[in-house]
Amino acid sequence: MRIGVRTGLTSAAAGLALATAALGTVALGSGGASAQDPEPKRIALVIGLSSYARLPAELGIDTARNDAARVAAALEQSAGFDQVRLLTDASATLDNVQSVLREQVSKEVTYRDLFLFYFVGHGVGGDYGEPRLLFYDTDPDALETTSLTAMDLGAQLQKWVPASRYMVITDAAHEGTLNGLALLGPTGNDWPVIGQKSFILSSAAPRQAVRPGIFAKSFIEGMSGDADSNGDGVVTGSELNGFLVVSVPNATNGAQLPTVQGKYDPNLELARKRVAPVATTGTAVVAAPVAPAPVSDIRVDKAKFVFNGGGSPKVQCVQAPVTACDPSCYVWDVPAGPCKVSMTVEGRELTGDVEVLYRGAYSCGVYRDTVQCSSPPPP
Repeated sequence: MRIGVRTGLTSAAAGLALATAALGTVALGSGGASAQDPEPKRIALVIGLSSYARLPAELGIDTARNDAARVAAALEQSAGFDQVRLLTDASATLDNVQSVLREQVSKEVTYRDLFLFYFVGHGVGGDYGEPRLLFYDTDPDALETTSLTAMDLGAQLQKWVPASRYMVITDAAHEGTLNGLALLGPTGNDWPVIGQKSFILSSAAPRQAVRPGIFAKSFIEGMSGDADSNGDGVVTGSELNGFLVVSVPNATNGAQLPTVQGKYDPNLELARKRVAPVATTGTAVVAAPVAPAPVSDIRVDKAKFVFNGGGSPKVQCVQAPVTACDPSCYVWDVPAGPCKVSMTVEGRELTGDVEVLYRGAYSCGVYRDTVQCSSPPPP
């Protein structure tokens, strides 16, 4: 899998954007937003750690890297995010994470934008008042210098990322211990208030250990539109919180309860569904064509599909032609995300979708009149 990010601007366009932002700042100083202000952006940094260089191998989190990749793809494809960076395992060292925030994200985020920091991995200290996040090169014998407390990371986000709105989401409370410390990271109220508008959420309540993969699945569903309870195409803070505090406990038989920071704006817009613009001609209303969904910059170099039963199996991934499988086939170098699969059973064509997030074999069969495919284990 290749990890990438869309810059979105040529050098000339970037210069124009900077000039426009400067004009907007002047206008705000005189009492309001300028018509020349650029549209607010949504920018995210997603981190997933399945392994650590200096932690015992048995403390690896099999699902973390995959969860992070799925979150990154969903933010781009379904939640209206403009730029998403993904750092996993060896690329998620403490120094590299700080460098990305300080040297790259800081140059892209403006005072009008929303910035999301999503972390799935290990944390410690959540049970004794000093919660920390652990990065790939964290040394368990030198936690003070090789990990970050919630307070320190919160201060760095405010210093380096000049957003108007912040989201901080942590899935960092797992079973096990490290040097006698429970692997319990920060919960919502362990973070400082970040900026004037923020939404800070943890995957579990204090002292709760999470079940791998459950929170990420619910978060993806909520941000992709399932949390939009009033159907206006926008997911707000209260809608996402309300969705997660029901869906996650339901999926864990009450063993896990996401926790949001007590102080947040319930109307804060977190995600927005991309909709078609509408034009009018006289008294007739004409809907403009829907813009294509953004294509993920994360790519899968090779995926094999194996179909069990049925006839005429086919698969189509984004930016790839329809591929016939008899009963197996390959797709090459496609954006990470959903692919459509189909086969004929008893004269009926049945279809389904599968998230292709990394290379490997996807085994497909029929279940309840749809084609469903199992995913390979993370690489």
